[in-house]
Amino acid sequence: MSKYAMSINIPMMRSCRPPVRWLSGACALLMLFGLGVARAQTNDDAAAVNSPPEQRGAALGLFSEDPAWSYVDMIDEMREAGVSHVAVVVPYYMKNIRAVEIYAHPRHSMPMSTVERTIADIRDRGMEVFLFPILRMEDDGFRGALKPANLDTFFKSYTDFILMWARLAEKLDIPLMSVGSELSTMEVHADRWRALIAQVRQVYRGKLTYSTNWDHYFNVTFFDALDYAGLTGYFELQDKQGDISQRPEVAELVHSWRQVYVRLMRWQHRVQKPLLFTEVGYLSQEGAAARPWEEGAQRPIDLELQRRLYEAFARVWDGEPRLVGNYFWNWFGWGGADSNEYTPRNKPAAREVQRWYGTAGSPAPHSAPAAPTP
Repeated sequence: MSKYAMSINIPMMRSCRPPVRWLSGACALLMLFGLGVARAQTNDDAAAVNSPPEQRGAALGLFSEDPAWSYVDMIDEMREAGVSHVAVVVPYYMKNIRAVEIYAHPRHSMPMSTVERTIADIRDRGMEVFLFPILRMEDDGFRGALKPANLDTFFKSYTDFILMWARLAEKLDIPLMSVGSELSTMEVHADRWRALIAQVRQVYRGKLTYSTNWDHYFNVTFFDALDYAGLTGYFELQDKQGDISQRPEVAELVHSWRQVYVRLMRWQHRVQKPLLFTEVGYLSQEGAAARPWEEGAQRPIDLELQRRLYEAFARVWDGEPRLVGNYFWNWFGWGGADSNEYTPRNKPAAREVQRWYGTAGSPAPHSAPAAPTP
């Protein structure tokens, strides 16, 4: 269930609420979720949303095959849309889901110099960075289905991969990075993840998250070792077995998101970590509400459906204090009226981003944590 479009030379693209201490645990939960549902309902008919999360984010995939490609135009557009934090997405590769070695692809992985230049361009415009390294398969397999032939060799290669980016994040004082994304079949190895996270904290002082898949978040048991509970937001908001050519109304999408909201708040209460949407995105085509994760879909363009999906998300999550950040997927791409891809560039969805995120400004100053243990 990947949602990353293939890259080519010219882009074608994809703080917690305090616990209720004076009630019993069961009553506290009822009040917590009852208040949460009521809060979501207050935004159902709202004409305006004006309380986005602290990290008003959007993803920027470094997906051009040209290392000299400049992402400045896209960065400027994100700033104009009110984005305060940019997820810099850096893909590295494996041959297939059985492979054990991770490597920089000669065409599709950007050199470190390109990554550093792009981060500097983002910061020059007063925005902050979320460093987001990901894995891709050369045969287009899904990283959520990894079955490496040798688990020890895989985790050794993966640890080296993540530590390389952690050292860059420390060097550049980047406030947040992810230690993984959508590696569903590998999430059962909690002890290995805890060991990896401990090694990362030896070289990097910023905040850490892991981006679990939208249909697998409840299975991750190592969020206690991280700072944020990260997940993708490709929840199905329309019956995918029905007539997905029918465009849902905003109220219907809000209702579907409200149900997801209640489940996620229950989960967030269990893990006791601020919630972070590492990816929320929609193709601008029919069926995007039913299959938001289906990156390769080629259905008729529907810019209005994409806009409604952005509006519904903002209505439900506006003002939620347990949501520390959201990153819309993905600004990279041409965009415009002829695009059926994820990017909101030059589409009505971009206006919804601006309407929620507001006028861009410099993010809150990042306070450096304690020095890493020698």
